[in-house]
Amino acid sequence: MEKTIVITTINPPKAEIEKFSKLSGWEVICVGDKKTPANWKKDKVTYLSPSKQAKIFPKMSETIPWSSYARKNIGYLYSIDQGAKIIAETDDDVFPYSNYPKNIIKNKNLTVLSGPKFINIYNFFGNNGAWPRGFPLNFINNKSVVKKKKVRVLALIQNSLIDQDSDFDAIYRLISNQKVKFMKKGEFAIKKGSYCPFNTQNTFFHLEVFPLLYIPCLVNLRVADIWRGYVAQRILWEMGGNLTFMHTTTYTKDRNGHDYINDFKGELPLFLQTNQLIDILDSLSLNKNPSTSLLKVYKKLVTAGIFVKEEIKILETWLKTLEKLH
Repeated sequence: MEKTIVITTINPPKAEIEKFSKLSGWEVICVGDKKTPANWKKDKVTYLSPSKQAKIFPKMSETIPWSSYARKNIGYLYSIDQGAKIIAETDDDVFPYSNYPKNIIKNKNLTVLSGPKFINIYNFFGNNGAWPRGFPLNFINNKSVVKKKKVRVLALIQNSLIDQDSDFDAIYRLISNQKVKFMKKGEFAIKKGSYCPFNTQNTFFHLEVFPLLYIPCLVNLRVADIWRGYVAQRILWEMGGNLTFMHTTTYTKDRNGHDYINDFKGELPLFLQTNQLIDILDSLSLNKNPSTSLLKVYKKLVTAGIFVKEEIKILETWLKTLEKLH
């Protein structure tokens, strides 16, 4: 399993998962929960049932809450244990296009974007007034000039956009909720010093940054993957890497049901604390070891009240499990 795609589900096998299972060169890992049908099975998909999770990673399985999107962490660990060199992630309501990338190379000559503290990557792929979930509200109408320069970059984390019913926050959905189709060409990198949120719906991680896959377990699922992404970007700079964004390679057709007011409540930390989180990330002195830097960041975020102290225990279990797998 050199290249895996990790998905979580509480639903019966869906057409979206079947589509991913037919992609050449990729192995699909599906992580279940206690709400997932007990007889879940799909050809060419490795299903990790609750009992199997407890068997293969007992300490990690015990520390992650059930009915939690963070069960996805078990899928990452399983992929690493099976020898994965690249781990992709998506959700069970996302379809791959025929251009789903077959080869995610690390070294690329790309246009690097810089200037503002936050860069809305959607603006470079034919945006129609949308912004990524987790983008600070006070920067949405920022008109700062974004500089461009062609540079050789180390692309250890790569996010690809999603067409149609993309990953928008509750405010966008409540006031607009327009579906968006992005360009099917183009790729950019974000320069050190600037940020752009990315999610878990269509992202690719290389082996060097596998520790940064960790999804925090004790925050709302509407927040967890976004804050994971901001932390990963900051540590990536210490490793000489850049977060990159590529054209759309997936789309949504029948998105899982959402109550947008409940989503809004869950996303409140994104709206109210993201600027504080970024200030903390910028203030820290980190190193190129992703594991030690990750632990240092989380301890600081606990001190700041952004994470609860119990998150540290789960993260330490994650890091110890990784050590045993390498």
